[in-house]
Amino acid sequence: MTVLGSSSRRVVHFVLIIIMVSIPFSGFVIQDGEAQSAVVCCDDAHTVELYLIGGSTGELTPFSQLLQDEANTAVIANSITSQETVGVWSFGRVWPGSIPESTWNLGINYRVSDAGGAQINATASVRIGSQVFSDSTNIDSSVLAQGEGQLEFAIPVEAMSVSASSEIELELSARSVVFSVPGSDAKLEFLWGSDDYDSRMSAEIPLMELSVDEPQIEGGDIYLSAVIDSPFGLDALAYSDSIEMYVDGLKVDGDPIETKRGDSIVVTWTWSDADTGTNNIQVSVRLNLQTNGPLIQGSTQFTIQVTDTGGGTGTFYPQDEPLRTSGTGSPLAIEQLIDLTSDNGNLKMAKTTIIDIDGEMAFWIRWGMDHIGDNDLSTTSVLFGWSPGGVSEENRESRVIENVEKEQFEREMKTRYRTYMSDINGMQLLSNELIGDSSDFDTISISVDLMGETRVVNHPLSITFSTLQTLQSGQQLELLRSFTNTQTTPIWQNYALSVEAKSSVLTSFGSSEMLESDYLSYSHSRYPWGEVINIESSSVSLEEDFTIIIQPNDNLLFAPMPLTIITSAIVLFGLFSSLSITKNKHRRFLNLELVLVPIVGLIYVFSYPPIFVFGASGVTSMLWIVTGLISPRRQKSTQQSPAQVQVEVPTVACPSCDTNIPVTSDERPLRIACAGCGKTIKIVG
Repeated sequence: MTVLGSSSRRVVHFVLIIIMVSIPFSGFVIQDGEAQSAVVCCDDAHTVELYLIGGSTGELTPFSQLLQDEANTAVIANSITSQETVGVWSFGRVWPGSIPESTWNLGINYRVSDAGGAQINATASVRIGSQVFSDSTNIDSSVLAQGEGQLEFAIPVEAMSVSASSEIELELSARSVVFSVPGSDAKLEFLWGSDDYDSRMSAEIPLMELSVDEPQIEGGDIYLSAVIDSPFGLDALAYSDSIEMYVDGLKVDGDPIETKRGDSIVVTWTWSDADTGTNNIQVSVRLNLQTNGPLIQGSTQFTIQVTDTGGGTGTFYPQDEPLRTSGTGSPLAIEQLIDLTSDNGNLKMAKTTIIDIDGEMAFWIRWGMDHIGDNDLSTTSVLFGWSPGGVSEENRESRVIENVEKEQFEREMKTRYRTYMSDINGMQLLSNELIGDSSDFDTISISVDLMGETRVVNHPLSITFSTLQTLQSGQQLELLRSFTNTQTTPIWQNYALSVEAKSSVLTSFGSSEMLESDYLSYSHSRYPWGEVINIESSSVSLEEDFTIIIQPNDNLLFAPMPLTIITSAIVLFGLFSSLSITKNKHRRFLNLELVLVPIVGLIYVFSYPPIFVFGASGVTSMLWIVTGLISPRRQKSTQQSPAQVQVEVPTVACPSCDTNIPVTSDERPLRIACAGCGKTIKIVG
């Protein structure tokens, strides 16, 4: 062993210090070593809007997406002369750093009703750690006019440092309220926490830290990761307005992959425009926490060595389970095909539910199929504890979904789909409302269509659920209910919905109805060959509530074909009876009443209950018969007998008396006597 002298040790220490200091700034990529991160932002505080949400003991949040439809209120119904707290809102998630000297502006909405106005003496106080800063109303701001407005405060805040344990708390109190020209219901209301009444405080505080990991190189793909450290957790990504990565000033396109590293959120883009050889690149990340809010950004330099620009998959493959959303949500489309039949006296409903998935959720599902049986998964993952079946270590994490992985996923889903779909860490789709209660199924099968792409990349896929269940005839059943109203974060975008339910000639959906929604296209039609229910919408909101109710049965009086035969028999009986009755009568009134035939047809086609169909056809037939009975008889035609038929003959005028003498013969010469004067006239031509 060589022993260094004190001077030599100092030289070595100096060299090591120089190397350690220079590494973060050089950005040189050591591909075989552990990735390092360069902090690019932010020691500075940013001006941010903090919205008041919750009740009178509520919270401050920078995310307007958490505002509700209905406002929270605090009411002062009588004049007060002693201090009364309106509300207290806390912001317990503080990022360590410095708060500069500044003015924090609070605007809270109010409403004065049943009074000419109100005069208030109020104070808004901000407590940061152990220090308290406040502002009170003055003469100009203390008079509140009737109706709605906003009470404003300008709170001066001194420069100070905050730690992760510091808490920011806002308190609004009123020492006196006096109404002018009050009525019996005079009151002052403070409103906050909704889109219409978005009361807020503008504050200048440190928000988060942004870092950029050393690039990872795979063939021609360069993986660039931005690391978000903040007190907001996933909300910083899910509710932020946007996050973007730039290389040398040009935006990196494509959908990033989001993962979680401890308490940090990692967003990774794939950049494929590097040249072969050595590349010096400037990597920038920009995060907009709010619309028109603070832009949190920073950049750093890296030197990368690219040897193969033709390799790579085009998508980053994370070792940790990817996040299911970056805040925008994934595209979703639901298609259901339902068949109602009768089998050996049992009413059966076969349902096929096809779920088409794209975006981040599709990548998350693909990644999960490539990790079936992975013992390193977090215990909170919905994939934790799944049986590997025939999936070997060579198959797992291969970045390709082999048939054995796909088949094992389908087998496991038969017993685990309820948790996989409905769990807060899963798809966040209510399986009972969409597919049905598994305890009612006679059979269930699940299949996955990878849509021609077996790699773990951003590519759509579909999951098909095929179920068969026995129904109780005449018992009301919920065919479908809203299934997306439990989203904790925007996992999905607005989704497309298409449902087609058909019955056989001997079964019926009975009385059906769509409840709670006016935005879905819904129709229920009846034909001789069966009934059809169609539900369509190209864009259904995640908050949309709806329920489809049916009353399936196999009663022959309800079934389409028997109902068609009986209805046709009633109508034809009335029609032929009325025609027979009016054989010798006028039919003009009966002809007018034939318009009832299409009316009965519409009642049948629009799936009115059988009692309506029978009633309409019966009333129509009776009306025709009554009309036939009271129709007037036709009058007989007055016809001349053959002897009375007059034949027109030529005449000649008598030269003596001008009497017209009929010429009844073609014989020439012809002698005829005049009936007027008696003279004989000879006709020769």
